[in-house]
Amino acid sequence: MHLQHEIVSVAEKERNWLLEILPGVLIKLKHHLDKSYSLLSTVNKADALPLSTTQNETIKGYINLSGCHLNKAEIQVRLANYHAEPIKATILPSSPYFLEQVQQCKNYIILANKHIQECHEPLSKPKAVAFLDAMCQLMDHALHALDYPNESMLFPGKVCHTNLFNPPLKNDLVIEFFINGVFIVCNVLAITHHSRNMKLDRQQHQYVTYKDKVTEILDEARTQTQSPMLTDLNSPRQQDPQS
Repeated sequence: MHLQHEIVSVAEKERNWLLEILPGVLIKLKHHLDKSYSLLSTVNKADALPLSTTQNETIKGYINLSGCHLNKAEIQVRLANYHAEPIKATILPSSPYFLEQVQQCKNYIILANKHIQECHEPLSKPKAVAFLDAMCQLMDHALHALDYPNESMLFPGKVCHTNLFNPPLKNDLVIEFFINGVFIVCNVLAITHHSRNMKLDRQQHQYVTYKDKVTEILDEARTQTQSPMLTDLNSPRQQDPQS
């Protein structure tokens, strides 16, 4: 009986402690959610980021990241197996390049913020634990969205819209951007299409199905640049020293 009484007493103290600190935790949590949302919004200062490779300057130029979009870019690409002269491609503010991963992250932040705003009534210990667990899951999903894109969001699962660039890309060139942690990655591929009944030399190059056609990857290059905005979002220093 004495042991059972101690167990009940400890559980009661844990409950009281959890419910006592919860309001302060929610205030700090909402502060960090608002700050994270602000970092990913278009009102935040844009990142001007350089692009370059060590492969004889295969890719060079710069991109501007603002919120969910690359709203400006100037890229020069030189692929040995594609074209003798470098290819130039630009992105204009009138037709920005949309980054789905940033929007996914923002969506989870919005859900977490809404979750806090709807938490008005005093919670029991089980409801408080369930609430905090749900918040942790939403924030984990938000950060995980920036880890690496789903394969369906990349070539060859996703179609490269040539008119996103100025001048429009030729159909045998793919330029795509995605997020990998704190980096913006630029991926460039030179491709050519083949008929399905054509005999393919699979030892020479890689073949994929793209736009419902057998497609040979003639050449490819990739580079990445670190984004201060994404670094701030992922950095534990974003938290207050007293947190």
